[in-house]
Amino acid sequence: MKLTTEAFSKPFALAAAFALAAASLGAQAALPAAEEILKRVDANQAFRTVEYDGRMEITIGGVLRVKTMSAVAVGKDKAFVEFTNPEDKGVRFLKLGKDLWMYFPREQDTVKISGHMLKEGMMGSDVSYEDALESDALFELYDGKTTGEDTVDGRRCWIVELTAKSPKAPYDRRVLRVDAGRYVVLRAELYAKSGKMLKESRTLEVSDAGGRWFATRVEMVNKLRKDTKTVFALTGLKLDRPVDDKRFTMAALTR
Repeated sequence: MKLTTEAFSKPFALAAAFALAAASLGAQAALPAAEEILKRVDANQAFRTVEYDGRMEITIGGVLRVKTMSAVAVGKDKAFVEFTNPEDKGVRFLKLGKDLWMYFPREQDTVKISGHMLKEGMMGSDVSYEDALESDALFELYDGKTTGEDTVDGRRCWIVELTAKSPKAPYDRRVLRVDAGRYVVLRAELYAKSGKMLKESRTLEVSDAGGRWFATRVEMVNKLRKDTKTVFALTGLKLDRPVDDKRFTMAALTR
């Protein structure tokens, strides 16, 4: 029997193909489930109460506007924000569940933010009122799958693709890059049902707050606006301290 190079190469080629397939399956099996990742992200950000000072740097057409604020929240259903920069001093927001009110001290006027207004940028920023109201856990709003790994700013990340399963979801699809060690979203792409990217966020700083990791400086870019971005930073973070429930009332909003 005459043995040819082809006779040897075919078994080796098949073996190599099986080895590559097995390696591919092994790599896929090693990826954690999207639901597990999302639950850890949500748990990492969970708090009974939070207080902080915030700063928004809004850049539009090369012009920078800075807004500062103090904020307090109980869970994800109650929040109170008061702006402290000179141009907006005394402007306040009150969030109760899915409702949001805004108070203007100069006009002594209270406006409920609802309907199409929720899509607008808060105080002219790239962060919408709808973004600010979002409180449901990601795994409750989206079906997800872990599609691979990536590196962001030197950190190993899981790539998680989410598809809305609830009409309450503000975006039809999200693609997240989640820090595999700290379970903080380092990058996020937010899409409309048409497939068009609406916004992109990037975490610039992550801080340890009481043994949990928080994104404390985030850049948001609205892809529907030209030459614009918003960087939001928070300082003086205080977690799980007693908060007077009277701070979350219409009387406190219009005082």
